[in-house]
Amino acid sequence: MLLNKIPVLDKGYVALIDSCNTTAKLREMGQEFFGGEYPTSLEDLGSLTVAIKCPLFVQLNLSKFNLKVINAKSNDQPDVYLPTGPEFACKERTIGEDIAADVARTTASLLHNPKAYQADGAERFLSQICIPVNVYTTLIVQGSYKEWCDFINQPILPKPIAAYTQAIQQIITAEWK
Repeated sequence: MLLNKIPVLDKGYVALIDSCNTTAKLREMGQEFFGGEYPTSLEDLGSLTVAIKCPLFVQLNLSKFNLKVINAKSNDQPDVYLPTGPEFACKERTIGEDIAADVARTTASLLHNPKAYQADGAERFLSQICIPVNVYTTLIVQGSYKEWCDFINQPILPKPIAAYTQAIQQIITAEWK
């Protein structure tokens, strides 16, 4: 399947898989069944399925909504989101860079631990309970037009999550004008 991926953050993306009952179809239904403009209740019939590669913290945010989330097969060597110094928005550039370096070291350690635990004989699932939330996961997510609108219209989001809402907004804008 050839997906048109919208890049998000450093290694993530959002890609449309399928949409159902977009604006054109809703207008046709409105004309056929309501003699003109369609009632907003028809928007409940619209749905969107996307592939998303995102950090676990974005998946946790998606879980607040009534979206159906399916985890895809993951790589043995996971990708991680490592914010850069400026993303921390510290008053001094060097402090942001120091924090970014510390996050990178801590993440590397947290990713190494499960392998070390498993080498010592630990059960695979339990050895991974300390996986950091900045590890990327690939998902297939499906939801109604309304559920996706609820997701993209969240007030006051951290910038990394807001980047995903903006990518979804691009898809919704293209599919439901």
